Amino acid sequence: MKKFLKRAWAEIDIDALIHNYNCIKELAGNKEVLAVVKANAYGHDDKSVCNALQDAGVKYFSVSNLWEAEHLRRNGITGVILTFGYTDEDYFDELLEYDITQTVGSVEYATALSDYAVSKGVKMPVHIKVNTGMTRVGVDTEEEFDRILALPGLSCKAAYTHFAVADSLDEDDVSYTDRQEEKLLMMAKDKGLLIHSQNSGGISYHKEYGGDIVRAGIILYGHCPNYPLQVPFTMKPVMTVKSVVSQLKVIEKGTQVSYGRTFTADRTMKIAVIPIGYADGYFRDFSSKGKMLINGVLCPVIGRVCMDQTIVDVTEVKDIKTNDIVYVYSDKAKETDIDYNASIINTIGYELTCAVALRIPRVVIKNGEIKEVVRYGLSGE
Repeated sequence: MKKFLKRAWAEIDIDALIHNYNCIKELAGNKEVLAVVKANAYGHDDKSVCNALQDAGVKYFSVSNLWEAEHLRRNGITGVILTFGYTDEDYFDELLEYDITQTVGSVEYATALSDYAVSKGVKMPVHIKVNTGMTRVGVDTEEEFDRILALPGLSCKAAYTHFAVADSLDEDDVSYTDRQEEKLLMMAKDKGLLIHSQNSGGISYHKEYGGDIVRAGIILYGHCPNYPLQVPFTMKPVMTVKSVVSQLKVIEKGTQVSYGRTFTADRTMKIAVIPIGYADGYFRDFSSKGKMLINGVLCPVIGRVCMDQTIVDVTEVKDIKTNDIVYVYSDKAKETDIDYNASIINTIGYELTCAVALRIPRVVIKNGEIKEVVRYGLSGE
């Protein structure tokens, strides 16, 4: 077994990842699945996730920026890598060197990239982004779209858009999403391009939409695009965050706990110090709200979450001892579910997985065994 510091860690279940991918692939019919792996694969470790998905047959990957794309290339990813974000002109050479497909969302930017390509005697692969209602990156008119298609230095491979409310079944939101899809198809169909629009919400709730590719993001990692609205397949969470009991003590009624003295014991209690805190991505907002699972018992967070430690009430946990495993985020109980935890602090599961800090090792598990321990900054990561 590979050794790692058992302070706090995130287990990444490759079998759960592949289960989710296979379900998405079946839901998408004959469409290719583009794996959205930006932000270190939503905090799950992009190298491990992408290599597993590539072995499972994924040919398309998408990232936020050039450096994320380069990291995938250096770690064995050979498929199409699309960067959603802006790459400034100083780095056009690296787009070419690493064969990265760039999003173009304006005529001005597309022209600059085309001029560079012409100067090098090449054509740069791009996907054209269409703004259909997100009002972010993307061209607004068919005239702009056609001007980009005509640029001599670009090899336009696909057109795409991004839905704003595809994860909602509200009647007005469904209508809005339908209009987004219609605008994309009106501008891009019959122009020899691949088309993609369905994000996790689109895959889950707009199965009937056209196109050639679907973009699987949060559902790939086993979480809802709009909790508690469920998706039409059984997802398996890929990430489990664990810690340990580092210290136990009994406190008397009237004892105050943690910064700000926000918690005062109303009885004699047993408490445990858990070595995970907001610098690890366990948000301060969980102060006196969160619960962790220890030996099958849900233990409330008491007082404020600290930078590196959190204190929980373990009065009801029998035979508890130091080094017992603590489930911080898991599928073992509703109260430790990532989506549920996000809901109690008014955020989304995406943010919680992305927030798991780089000082937390990712323990990659396949077939029930540790395949790799990823320690960022300590092993060339």
